[in-house]
Amino acid sequence: MLGAFIALRLAGIYGDPNPWQVQEYGFLATVFDFMNVSKYPASLLYLLATLGVMSIVCGYAERLKGKVKDILVMFGRVPFAFYVAHLYLIHALAILLGIAQGYTFDQVFKFFPFYPEGYGVDLMGVYAGWIITLALLYPFCKWVAEVKRRRKDWWLSYL
Repeated sequence: MLGAFIALRLAGIYGDPNPWQVQEYGFLATVFDFMNVSKYPASLLYLLATLGVMSIVCGYAERLKGKVKDILVMFGRVPFAFYVAHLYLIHALAILLGIAQGYTFDQVFKFFPFYPEGYGVDLMGVYAGWIITLALLYPFCKWVAEVKRRRKDWWLSYL
């Protein structure tokens, strides 16, 4: 997949509506432009790049042992439960962040494009929020995985 991505992207004949160009700001800028493919709607090049990388990551993840593997497997057993819960949790955390930054509840209890000017955190804050979200959802996901292990109700397969 990664080979097909590189070949198609270099050729520039198919796969993404955004052609890449050599950038005047140097090699790194050119690499960033080369990797700048359309996510919405997902282009063929976007799918080849992301699925290619994740195929390699999954191949190496199979070799993991111990606590890290147990945590990853547990989250993998309850993907829909995690997905739904994380949407509500992140929204609640976003509201709490806004209140902590001095905004009122009414200012931050909105669809995100309408958040007030100055709201938000830098990239390290985003990573911290990601880790906090995973840590907060771990007990819930572990409980759902245990329920799925104990019970064999047909509807639990969808969680």
